Amino acid sequence: MNTRFTVGEMAKLNNISKQTLIFYDKEGIFKPKNIDPINGYRYYTADQLEVLDSILILKEMGLPLKAIREFMENRNSESAISLMQDQQKEIKNKIKNLKLINKRLERKVRTLEDFSKNKKNVSFMFCNETEYLAIEKVGDPQDLLHLDIALKILLNKADKFNYPHYYQIGAMVPVGNILSDDYTSAHYAFIPLESKLANIKIHKKIKGTYASIYHIGTYPSIGESYKKLLNEISAAGYRPQGYSYEYCILDSLTSKESDDYVTEIQILVEKV
Repeated sequence: MNTRFTVGEMAKLNNISKQTLIFYDKEGIFKPKNIDPINGYRYYTADQLEVLDSILILKEMGLPLKAIREFMENRNSESAISLMQDQQKEIKNKIKNLKLINKRLERKVRTLEDFSKNKKNVSFMFCNETEYLAIEKVGDPQDLLHLDIALKILLNKADKFNYPHYYQIGAMVPVGNILSDDYTSAHYAFIPLESKLANIKIHKKIKGTYASIYHIGTYPSIGESYKKLLNEISAAGYRPQGYSYEYCILDSLTSKESDDYVTEIQILVEKV
């Protein structure tokens, strides 16, 4: 049996590329142990097979090369236990974050599916759960520019302080404004939260019956959809109250043209 191996042979045995071994050599992670005294060629030895196995396992565990090099230089049972425990914590955190991302994507998919089924209809739905919204006040004159600024501020806060929020943004317009034909003067920008948070500006969207319509088109043209929704609310024997909640469903992430943007409007209603 061979007791020494060229770079190519070692790479083939471990199903990795020669370039990987050359890189490990340059980085001081795994170097050929034997040098031929006659031709100066460098060879890996049989006892290095197990060492390379360990390095590849650590790489598969997600350790950065710097950590692998430091561990291989000073490895013992205590450092191995500590390293693996630290990596377990890292993996658990990654799993937690991936679950959150998956939960957010599931909500986004449901939202898009609901739009596909109901995009032409006004609907009345009972929301049996309170929804918590992180909010940011829209500066005067409460136009689209200042709404965008408020959303940017809010998203920056969410990123900085790690808010558990869904992949969605929206605006809150007082019903009084809408009844006065002022459809685009939003008072607050919002992002829906996965759970209630302390020490931030929160709006509680209460349980109840909501009238809903999807507006397709640019934001300045949203008035036509409001008129249709208000007519349906009145015809069904309801009256609007509180705020209108405008959820961005399709935006620049999912549509090239602003005429294809979709906003879901939800207004809390009560029987007259």
